[in-house]
Amino acid sequence: MRLTFFITLSLLSLNLFAQVPIFKNQEFSLSVGASELYLKQSSSNKELDFINYIDTYPEYNDYIIARLAYRADLSKQLSADIQLILMDDLLPDNYDISTHYFLKNGLGIGIGSILNKNHITYFEEYQLENLPDYYLMDSNVKQFTAYDLGFYISPAIKALNYRFIRLLIKCDLGVSSFLKEETTFVQKKKLSNERLQYHYGTNIHFEPYIQPKVDLRLQTFKIKNTAIGLLFNSSYFYSQKSIRYTRTIYTWTSENNLSEKIQSPKHSFGRLQFDMGLFVKL
Repeated sequence: MRLTFFITLSLLSLNLFAQVPIFKNQEFSLSVGASELYLKQSSSNKELDFINYIDTYPEYNDYIIARLAYRADLSKQLSADIQLILMDDLLPDNYDISTHYFLKNGLGIGIGSILNKNHITYFEEYQLENLPDYYLMDSNVKQFTAYDLGFYISPAIKALNYRFIRLLIKCDLGVSSFLKEETTFVQKKKLSNERLQYHYGTNIHFEPYIQPKVDLRLQTFKIKNTAIGLLFNSSYFYSQKSIRYTRTIYTWTSENNLSEKIQSPKHSFGRLQFDMGLFVKL
């Protein structure tokens, strides 16, 4: 339900901005690139640390991404920017939406929101390692998608702002949190009828981040009032991230349970994204 809401909101936003006639200098763009995660894992295995299992296997470290974007001037000094990022599943469930106000000297300030998707998988290994006398009654690989929702303010500067070349530099300063997720393990003791059920529910906890961005656009040719050109985007997200959760352990029956809140250690968490493509300016 939440994923459907995000996709619907993003597509409606694109459609709304594209149809409002008062907007000027409208630009549509499509670019392709890569996203690479840099994550410092925790060495402690006392408690389950979900971040240790975010995209940590080689096949998940690097993503090919496609970026669909729309940009328009709401007035002479106010602009809006909507970006949808598609990964290998081709779902537009990563976004970056912002609006900026620029002074005549090219300096500006903006506000915005981002949503980044992360895959958490293979964390059943923790249960098997820490409860060697029990086996999992469900042998399927455990996984879920963790969405990181953020809000930011964004100082910006139009370093170059000419007809054929434009260079925009931003530095987003914000807070973000992984949204709530739940997962459950049911384990049975070897050579016994004893059963344990571990239920994990992640908690929302906002943490600060910084994300510098570079946007370079080169106009290559123009057909009447339509300009076409090349673009290059690059950004680096950095934060100290943790996933806090509540763990409830049921023994034998659901009436016999123990619930406790777990505060996981913080990790150095970075994401580099870069892409190249084409834009059309109307």
